[in-house]
Amino acid sequence: MVAALDGLITVQEGLIICADNKKAALIERSVEDLNKITIEEKKLVKQLEQAEQERMAVMESISQEQPAASFQSFLDQVPSEQERHKLESQLKTLQELTGELQAKNKINDRLLKDSMGFVQHMIDQITQSQQQQFNYQSPTGQKNSQTGNRGFFDTKA
Repeated sequence: MVAALDGLITVQEGLIICADNKKAALIERSVEDLNKITIEEKKLVKQLEQAEQERMAVMESISQEQPAASFQSFLDQVPSEQERHKLESQLKTLQELTGELQAKNKINDRLLKDSMGFVQHMIDQITQSQQQQFNYQSPTGQKNSQTGNRGFFDTKA
């Protein structure tokens, strides 16, 4: 069980590092770095799934020997005081890392939404400016045939 929890802790720490790197990439608007981080994050999530399956397999084998309704009741059944404290410490560390990762992911989610909002705003500004007339028009509303087709970017210039 100790080894299974150590595996979970190691992967969680890796995910936290990825979350920090992702935050930096989002702030710098570096798409290449973000793609690399996402690939690394996918690998870590697969490792997390494997580590969780190992933990569940260990818990299942232990619960067949000593049925326990929860992890706390399992801890109460651990005969060695030292092992019990080690498991409690690992569980606390794992809970803290999970909370830290959730907080970092919320920040990254907000940064991503802000970036997407900025991109959408810029697209809206460009498309609106193409519809606006940048040349002088006569007050009577008659358009000059040469300037009527020009948008934001003048291809005849």
